[in-house]
Amino acid sequence: MLPISETELNAYVDGETFPERQALIAAWLAGDPAEATRIRAWRRQNQALKAAFVRILSEPLPADLAELASASLQRRPPVTMPPPAAAPRPAPRRASWDRRDHLAMTIAGSFLAGAGVACLGGLLAGWR
Repeated sequence: MLPISETELNAYVDGETFPERQALIAAWLAGDPAEATRIRAWRRQNQALKAAFVRILSEPLPADLAELASASLQRRPPVTMPPPAAAPRPAPRRASWDRRDHLAMTIAGSFLAGAGVACLGGLLAGWR
């Protein structure tokens, strides 16, 4: 499991993370060469896409589309980003003997003790 989400990694590659989170992700990537290689591949892919579409991206937006986008933005409330969450903590390991195990062993032990007493009583009484 990744300590940093895929969404956050995508934002990191796109340069859209908060500065403190960006430093944390960079440090995490420095300690994980496989993930760092994957992120470098994502960056190369972004660069290739931008290079392929640089002419289209530099064209002005058609007037009717610009008006539609402007009207849409004016109708929407501003988007506020919540502060980044801390990296998830790993789930605590279960103790080798918790209450369920203890209860199961107590029941099994009681059953075996009862069966032993019944057999011993039967043998002493001459039961065959």
